[in-house]
Amino acid sequence: MSSFQIKQADLNRLVMNYLVTEGYQEAAQRFKAESALEPSTLGDSVDDHVRIRNAVRSGQVKYAMDLANRLYPQLFETDNYMYFHMQQLRLIELIREQKVDQALDFAQSKESGLSEVNSDNIREMQRALALLAFDKPEESPFGDLMKPAFRQQVAGELNTAILKYEGGEIVQPKMMFLIKLILWAQDRLEMEGISDYRRMDLETPDFEEEIRRSFQGG
Repeated sequence: MSSFQIKQADLNRLVMNYLVTEGYQEAAQRFKAESALEPSTLGDSVDDHVRIRNAVRSGQVKYAMDLANRLYPQLFETDNYMYFHMQQLRLIELIREQKVDQALDFAQSKESGLSEVNSDNIREMQRALALLAFDKPEESPFGDLMKPAFRQQVAGELNTAILKYEGGEIVQPKMMFLIKLILWAQDRLEMEGISDYRRMDLETPDFEEEIRRSFQGG
């Protein structure tokens, strides 16, 4: 990792994107105030990103879509997959609340667009509708759609879609992968009772130096 060169602007975007997407709201606010993010970057819209992400993660999908539409007009018109995924999640939330009739009506409505999904999304749509066949959908073969991790997945996808819409450069996948690899490795070491290493701490006041040190091997 010491051979992986990081530009300052990329590092700032990496840190902010990770903090917002993973839910470190207070840390993101501090980093926004302390870093030198340019006006066009994620830093100036961190509050909006956090509000939308939190709404999705708490199952308030309609509110999240309305807020995203107000702040980022035409977002869903330019990203059909993201629109489908949000509407799919709305359907799942109705099923979670055991509003079966309302879920069926929504799935067939023109508003949802779920009755005319393209071929790429048919399988995902079928999995969501299949939840209706079970008294306890969370225990069904499609129960993964009912777990918080699925909300988190959709929230992350929406955050990425917003970044693209804003015209900002998306954090390089390799950089994000390395960040998550470090955090995963730390968790594994702790499980094995190994503590003789330097942790990457995202709660430290100096986020830039902490991540740069981790990438450069201390």
